[in-house]
Order: sequence, then structure tokens, then C-alpha cells
Amino acid sequence: MSAYESWLKSEKDWIGVYCKKVIKQTVILVIPAVSIFMAVLTGALSATDGGGMPVIMEGAMGGFFLGLIIGLLYLAIMLPFMRPGRYVRKIKSSVKGFSDTEKELLGQEMTKAKESQIISYAQNGPNSKQTPARFIVTPNFAFLAGSYPYSIVVKKGDTAQILGREERKTATTRQAKSKTIHHFTLYSIGFYQKGRAERGLANEELPDEAMGFFDRSIRDRALGLLDQYWALDGELK
Repeated sequence: MSAYESWLKSEKDWIGVYCKKVIKQTVILVIPAVSIFMAVLTGALSATDGGGMPVIMEGAMGGFFLGLIIGLLYLAIMLPFMRPGRYVRKIKSSVKGFSDTEKELLGQEMTKAKESQIISYAQNGPNSKQTPARFIVTPNFAFLAGSYPYSIVVKKGDTAQILGREERKTATTRQAKSKTIHHFTLYSIGFYQKGRAERGLANEELPDEAMGFFDRSIRDRALGLLDQYWALDGELK
């Protein structure tokens, strides 16, 4: 097995822990909670209709099985999104422009990365649901997993300058028949590649690549690691 394949396997195992946790919580907590809620609801409705205990019990049992069906349907819809292989494909897509040599070097450096090169955290923002994320920097690559898009890999060799940025954003979360609009600040790291002038890009325009963070302190720690391991002193040209 190549270093690149070993790294992909380790990433699959890492996100697999989260996927198993979500599935377990759904089976142990969500489905029973929905079933019990529906049983109580339908039992209460039967009682308000003037039914006796047998009618109430019948209604409650019907509600319980209806809730069970709803919970199982939810689980069936969720399972395809909880397959670790789905996330590995996202990583492969983010490095599809890399040569085989670059992929192998990426795998070698990522598998050898020490704890001091890794920032692990949980996403804490609109629609993020506390999903795990981590930023890793090596001598030649920067990798962010768990953000949007799920996988971002940047090569030091292509980068001329790195700048911290922040933007006001708006996001909408929906629950049942209601929706909530969130206003938040997204803290990002902009990677500006070499040869921007040749590509007709002004220095102040949007970066070639960007990594976003909801927490400024995490973004600043990531910038600190980049400064430590990359120490770029180039200017945009």
C-alpha cells in the first residue's frame, strides 16, 4: 500500500468514528424518542375523543409504530451520507490535479504529521452540527478537512502569499415549518498563488484558494502554524 493510500485509509477511519457515532445516536436516541412522542401524541388524541383505555392503548400503539417507521425512514435517508467512503471521494476530488508523485509526497507528510502540526476542533456555526474538523500543515501542504467544501488541500510550492481575511455572512437554518436567519463572521485564510498578474488577477482580488473557520482563534492558530512551517516571504506578482 502506498503512502497516499495509507493516508486515505487513516482519513476514512477518522471520519468513520463520527459516522458511527451519529448512526448509533440515531438508533439509540432519535428513533425511540420519535416513537415515544408519536405514541403519547396519538394516545392523547384518542383520550380527547372520549375513548376508553383500550382505545387509548390502541391509538398509542399505532402512534408508536408510526414513529418507528418515520425513524427508520430517516435512518435510511441518512445512511448514504454517513458512509466514510463518501468523504474519501471528496478528498480524492480535491487532489485530482496532483501528480502521482505529489500525491505520494502528500501521503507521506500527512501520515508523519505530529500533534503539533494538527488543530482538531468541532465546527460550531450555522448548519455545522458540531461536525469534526481538523487543519494539518506539513512542509509542503496545508490540509483542511470537515469544512465546506469538505476537503481543501493547498501546495506550498504554488503559494506566494497567505493573508487572513474576515467576511460577514448570512445563513439560513430550517426546522419543520420555521426558518432562522443567522448573521455571522467567517474567518478565512486566503492563499494567493504565484503568477497572478500573468493570469490577469489583481492582488486585491479574491484568493486562489481559501479555508474558512467560524472561530477566529482557530483561524489564527492555523495562520501561526503556516507561518511556522512555511515561512513565506514572497510578494504577489
